[in-house]
Amino acid sequence: MARSSKLKKSSLILTLLLIGGVMLWQGLFMRNEVLRIDGKSIAVIDGDSFKSEDEEYRLQGIDAPEFRQTCTSGEGSPWPCGRAARQQLKEILGRGVWSCTVQARDQFGRAIVTCRDRENRDLGSSLVQSGHAVSGGRFDETTYGTEESEAKKARRGIWQGPFQRPEVWRAENPRGS
Repeated sequence: MARSSKLKKSSLILTLLLIGGVMLWQGLFMRNEVLRIDGKSIAVIDGDSFKSEDEEYRLQGIDAPEFRQTCTSGEGSPWPCGRAARQQLKEILGRGVWSCTVQARDQFGRAIVTCRDRENRDLGSSLVQSGHAVSGGRFDETTYGTEESEAKKARRGIWQGPFQRPEVWRAENPRGS
């Protein structure tokens, strides 16, 4: 009986140590890095990525048309939606300082981030709501679903006419082609 009690006590201690170790590891190594980015000092690459002097960033939860991508306007004519998405990101970022939280890194080493301004407005949400990006993509499928539905209903940006989703366009138009 004493042996069974010692075994239970040892198992409990081992379990608590294991849980404590996991919590400590997460606290030390899994903390999301928060960066302050001055939107006026960055270079916008396309509608969902930008870079500073030493780092490249990709917005989490959205997928914007590629820079060379065109969409169809409400009147049926092509328009440069990729350039428009890039310009929209440039204008929004240029409004001031952003607090960006690094969520992950992609296969290219880019920091996957979510960004908020001083009024706590979400950058990805703004781009999807204005019709310059779709919710989801390679990193997240549902974060901005409500904003996408609103943009689609109001026929804003890319939703004014038919368009290829950015991931389809990329597959059909690989870099260097």
